[in-house]
Amino acid sequence: MMIDKLKLESVSCGVCGTDNWRKYASGKDYEYHTSEDEFQMVECQNCGNIYLNPRPVKEELPTIYPANYYAYNYDQAINPVAIRAKDWLDSIKVKSWLKYLKSSEPRFLDVGCGNGRYLKMLHRLGVPKEQLYGVEMSQEQIAQLNAEGFQGYYGRIEDVEAELPSKSFDLIVLLQVLEHVEQPRLVIKSLACLLKKDGILIIETPNTKSLDVKLFHKSYWGGYHFPRHWNLFNLETLKRLFSEENINIKAVNFLPAHSFWIFSFHHFIEHKWCLPWLARFFNPLQNIFLLSLFTALDMVRAKLGFNTSNIQIIAVK
Repeated sequence: MMIDKLKLESVSCGVCGTDNWRKYASGKDYEYHTSEDEFQMVECQNCGNIYLNPRPVKEELPTIYPANYYAYNYDQAINPVAIRAKDWLDSIKVKSWLKYLKSSEPRFLDVGCGNGRYLKMLHRLGVPKEQLYGVEMSQEQIAQLNAEGFQGYYGRIEDVEAELPSKSFDLIVLLQVLEHVEQPRLVIKSLACLLKKDGILIIETPNTKSLDVKLFHKSYWGGYHFPRHWNLFNLETLKRLFSEENINIKAVNFLPAHSFWIFSFHHFIEHKWCLPWLARFFNPLQNIFLLSLFTALDMVRAKLGFNTSNIQIIAVK
């Protein structure tokens, strides 16, 4: 149900902590229509971080993450063919993680685990459920994971860190989550405390240095995800966060960002051209043709050395 206005608060930069910014972009909740607010992205003049300011207070999280949010409603929200394709691609990704889980009792943590699909994949590959941990902001999802025998924790990682075994994780993944958090510096600090020596941290997050950002940056870029993306990074701001916690970057990869391309066109067509009937065609959760097209486009661009708007960092403590 849409409400007129959310309770908002002004904030400083989540990377460097300063309060010196310029307006960068503005837009509405084009995807879930949780309020009528016009939201504003600003650019930190000190470090280049792009962040939502003002942003919803924490009490508004249940409103801006409704029950039909795709991460909680994955199997119903996404085209079955797309699910099968994503499952195949994700199975390749998850199998590649096994090389980081070499100890006799490997311990894995998925921060922002959603419905636990990666935990379940790793279990099918032989990792015991008692070694598979997930953190999520949905009590329902965590209750379900715990009922299935996984180690689920409800809340923000910086709040539940003390409940988790410190300096013990071989691998921690944070996939499309860092952009959602209130204090990225605190999150990276918490993850550094949870990693064992030589443990691996894999982060995937939107990248603000890409062609689609340039084309749609004033309002309609899908990566803004108003008002759920609170901090948006580039390689330099990510390097800053990692170096502060003495985490060394091993590899940087640019991955396909098909949903950002498709949502960008959707928002532009519906709200700039006022053609909702045409915009419905641009649905990244259902349109297999566009998913394939923009995935191929970004794969080619990455192969040629161009940035995409989905960056992956692999780092070691």
